[in-house]
Amino acid sequence: MQPSRWATFLLLLALSGCTTAPPFLEDREGLSIKERWLLQQSTNRTISEWRLKGKLSVKAGTKGESSTLQWTFSDTVQHIQLYGPLGSGRVIVNVEPGRAILKDSKGRVIEGMNAEEVLHERLGWHVPFEELSWWSRGLPDVNSTGIEIDGDGLLKRLSHGIWEVEYLEYSRVDSFLLPKRLEIISEPGKIKTYDKRGNYIGDQLRLIVIISRWNDIVEG
Repeated sequence: MQPSRWATFLLLLALSGCTTAPPFLEDREGLSIKERWLLQQSTNRTISEWRLKGKLSVKAGTKGESSTLQWTFSDTVQHIQLYGPLGSGRVIVNVEPGRAILKDSKGRVIEGMNAEEVLHERLGWHVPFEELSWWSRGLPDVNSTGIEIDGDGLLKRLSHGIWEVEYLEYSRVDSFLLPKRLEIISEPGKIKTYDKRGNYIGDQLRLIVIISRWNDIVEG
């Protein structure tokens, strides 16, 4: 990279941390894969709030279900809604630090420490929403390993505890490159899943998250 181009790259990284406007994607031209990945991370980490809509599918053994997903996220409050077979109608989860409250269409209320806990108690499926707040932005968190980057400097694959995450498609949203479709698979033998009658289904869970729309993205 020419010195002037390197100076421009460093300036873009600095600006991404002190302004509300992320660097335009066109500024990735001429950067190496490593430099594109650094820019991708610094840009997408500015996203602190969002509202998204998509589809969540889960499968264990031969049994699978799916649901429409609406997720409003901020650092202090989350609002998760699931519509369809996975949610057995409509399920709403409100999350604040250290507490989650689930309410379903039949009036049942379940309280727990986080969204994954209350959803598992109600639906029998594990959905790691805490980690998904990073993965949905195309970012690893501090506990992620096995990170692979593709030729465009975008996250391709990572490991996180019992989970393997693969990015299947990205889309451009304003000045961001954000995941559109990702697959999350648990390590065999780590999660045992049972149906609502208590019958054993399998010991490996597969989730597909498809994000069809991003709205109200806030940087901070």
